[in-house]
Amino acid sequence: MKTYIFPLLVFLNCFYSATAQNRFESLKPEMVYLQTDRNIYIAGDNLSFSLYLKGNSKTMSKYAYLILRDRYNIPVTRARIEIKNQSSFGNISLPDTLHSDIYQLVCYTNWMRNEGEDSYFTKEIIIANRFDKKLERFDSTLYTYPSANSVNSDSIKKAGNENLLIQPDKQIYNTREKVNISIDAKNIQDDSIMKLSVSVSEIVPGSRNETSITEYFNNSYKAKKEGESGQNQYKYQPEIKGTIIDGRIVPVKHSDNQPVSDNTNNESDTIKYTVLVSTPDTIANMQFTTADSSGSFRFLLNPYYESKELIIRLKENAKAVLELDDKFKLTKPYIPSDLLTGPGIRYYLIRSLKISEVQRYYTERTETNTGKKTERTLAISRVYYNPYSRVFPADYLPLPDFVEISRELLPALKVRKLGDTYVSSYVDTQNRGVPSIEPSIFLDGVPIDDVNQIINLGTNEIKRIDLLPVIRYYGEMPLSGILAVFSKNLEINNIQFKTPTIRYQAISSQNFTKPIPYIPVNNNHMPDLRQVILWDPEIKMHNKEKLEIECYTSDLHGKYRISVQGLTSSGLPVNGSSIIIVKSKSE
Repeated sequence: MKTYIFPLLVFLNCFYSATAQNRFESLKPEMVYLQTDRNIYIAGDNLSFSLYLKGNSKTMSKYAYLILRDRYNIPVTRARIEIKNQSSFGNISLPDTLHSDIYQLVCYTNWMRNEGEDSYFTKEIIIANRFDKKLERFDSTLYTYPSANSVNSDSIKKAGNENLLIQPDKQIYNTREKVNISIDAKNIQDDSIMKLSVSVSEIVPGSRNETSITEYFNNSYKAKKEGESGQNQYKYQPEIKGTIIDGRIVPVKHSDNQPVSDNTNNESDTIKYTVLVSTPDTIANMQFTTADSSGSFRFLLNPYYESKELIIRLKENAKAVLELDDKFKLTKPYIPSDLLTGPGIRYYLIRSLKISEVQRYYTERTETNTGKKTERTLAISRVYYNPYSRVFPADYLPLPDFVEISRELLPALKVRKLGDTYVSSYVDTQNRGVPSIEPSIFLDGVPIDDVNQIINLGTNEIKRIDLLPVIRYYGEMPLSGILAVFSKNLEINNIQFKTPTIRYQAISSQNFTKPIPYIPVNNNHMPDLRQVILWDPEIKMHNKEKLEIECYTSDLHGKYRISVQGLTSSGLPVNGSSIIIVKSKSE
């Protein structure tokens, strides 16, 4: 019989591995496109964006990662963006300490990391500091700002593959005049809903047209088909159901205690290490997983832990350190291009800085909606719900340490000294009072090593104590009773763990935010210096309908580009553009 069982187990194991591999191979490569409200900003501004994701609609990533970095590859800001129905939108605040320079936006999903950084979406923007009067980074060629009536061929050049017809009610407008824009779908066969983002912003003289969402997705798809990058190993999984945290247990040398890259610790070949995750809280909480033979582990993180400080540690002791995967790590260096250094850029920047100074004088700042997040029901990773007994030490006479507390207030718990250390145990009433195995001890919601770590806590430091003197199972993990101590001043922050431990700040997704729509006021004494006269990243349209939107011109005369980008519900990219001119009444 044993002769047949072993080959069967080998076959099942190979079948499972092949099935898991085929499951990931069947997923389409994902592509991200990012549209911003403009390309030039002043340090301290808000950068508004709209994100679109193309891939397998049934296994779409739930999160994207956005990084803004400078020419020295130093991240300026970074954010995790939650994706809902293949799209997202929001804004990031640009620090007012940034130097005047060209910066790069990088956006991708965890699944895209398998294709390498060449598959990431990148875009260059300019950020100018209002205290930088020289702007030495940019072209100093003398340039005359164009008249509002002049329209050159570069400005009116249409983006390729446009399948949306954008029609303003006229081409030339006065300042502070209402603009009516109609959006009509053409050459779109499928009967679906379109999610669009619309930007009407001042055209930067000398700048080139951006790549449209249609061009980007089609060209990226062709490049992948021709390159056939399809790697055999899928190191990073798609975050379909939630945040994934990857890590590994790295052995350390015995001599100099330095980490080594290869797994040379023989203990890891025989011990299945358990990795625990928890956060300081008023409830005992825990999530756990088991590392594989190479020391790698992976968590599908419970949403309860988002934005909290996590304590990640091994349950067993090992001469090793824990390393977590950094999703924001970029290895490919950024080298600024010359796309944003043409004639006219410097003049436009000087003008924008003067506009910024006037706006600050009038304390004018674009307001944004508070924003919304995808609501979800949180299942807290609590280890227990109701304790057998709960004790509040402050209700009794002061006691100096936990030995006295256990003796006087916790009759079911025994704490005794063995040599130089203390051990604790619950009395096992089922076995005639014989002490059982030491219970699992939690301090401020976090599992700790043993009772020695709380032995010096007296009634003045402890807020409450929960006792469960019975064997329990938390998932597949057996617990020989639970002792949960909650301190008044988060004593968990003073604990030195005996097993490899790392503290990790879990991030949360950004809110879905957008500027509050501009409403004109009859106040001629207040200047209206908006360079973006419309940004709406949340427009829905049926392809059989004709959509009408409106905005108002500002006091700035010049040329403005209407740019519409989006996706249909079936994943088809759509885009369209048009040009309008704003001039003063005197012209």
